Amino acid sequence: MSRRTQGVEDLVSAAIANLPSPYGQDVIEDVCLEIEHNQAWSDRYGQLRNELGQSVVNNWIGQYTKRLTGMKTIRQVMATRSTIIGSYTKLS
Repeated sequence: MSRRTQGVEDLVSAAIANLPSPYGQDVIEDVCLEIEHNQAWSDRYGQLRNELGQSVVNNWIGQYTKRLTGMKTIRQVMATRSTIIGSYTKLS
């Protein structure tokens, strides 16, 4: 049985693979921008949001990004470029 948020992890994994490394402190917002600018990923985000709720999906985008990049939390900031999140955690 797969985890309830497996679809979010798959989406984040695909978006991260599209980013150049090393990743910057704003990698969570970068992942969200990748999702927004790719129609298939944006559609999948919408499906996941409908199934799980926006706060669950957005929280797990952050958690999976942190886990998959191996980065550590710095601080919470307001999102300035992404429209699917209001805030995110800067990572180092």
